[in-house]
Amino acid sequence: MSNQFFRDQCKKALGRLKVADLGSVAADLEAWAESDFGRYIRHHEHRILKQKYSTLPGYRLLQLGLAPDMQSLDYFSHMHRFSINAAPASGIAAVGNYAELPLPADTIDLALIQHGVEFSKSPKAVLAEVGRVVAPGGHLLLCMYNPYGPHGALKFPMQLLSGKPQYRFHNLRKGRVIDWLSLLNFHVLEISYGAYNPPFKGRQWEEQDSIWEKFSRKVRFPLGNFYMIHAVKRVARGISPRTFWGKASAKNHLAGSGQHTTSIRKKNTQPPQETL
Repeated sequence: MSNQFFRDQCKKALGRLKVADLGSVAADLEAWAESDFGRYIRHHEHRILKQKYSTLPGYRLLQLGLAPDMQSLDYFSHMHRFSINAAPASGIAAVGNYAELPLPADTIDLALIQHGVEFSKSPKAVLAEVGRVVAPGGHLLLCMYNPYGPHGALKFPMQLLSGKPQYRFHNLRKGRVIDWLSLLNFHVLEISYGAYNPPFKGRQWEEQDSIWEKFSRKVRFPLGNFYMIHAVKRVARGISPRTFWGKASAKNHLAGSGQHTTSIRKKNTQPPQETL
């Protein structure tokens, strides 16, 4: 009986390490996003979005996240700004699977992904789908929890102790994500870090930055709770045989060949000289 109980507990603990389907835990993650630490994370993400990326060009903006965040969309001037959520929620007009977006290819000018990748079962599938809908020359803003930050460092012990959904996500290193993006024709332009305080309750860090927060942001310390990647989609175009310079080259080649043939013919048509 004790062995069976031990095996059940081990199985239960290992099950907590698996990343659940985002749609099944979206309600719990939305409640956590409204906690003190969740608002603290969003506060610093908003600060970076407003200061660095609010002037990005384009017409269509897509936002994917853990919870509705209309304030993030308000920082941008795109005419068509909309969000897709993994589960029904207030303020969201569309619900869908992030790995199968109901959008045609090459239509989004700016994709803002706020932790929708690491909380999905297949981060690669979500990134590939985002790469499909972003237009050539379009921008990607990707917010990820830093495995080396305070929240990422507490992930494994908190998974075993509590099993709360905010600790069930993929630990994705910055270099690994950059490699995936390069395979999807995204060129990384900048990486920002933010929210350096530990996930403790009590002080409202979103109202006033701590000394540690100010120092870490000043020296660009790469151990914040999240990192934000700014990338642009670059698609190389093949060389078409109908280009202008191709036609000009062909004409020059034919012209040169014709001159050479004419000179040979003129040389051969001269009468032979008589030898005495």
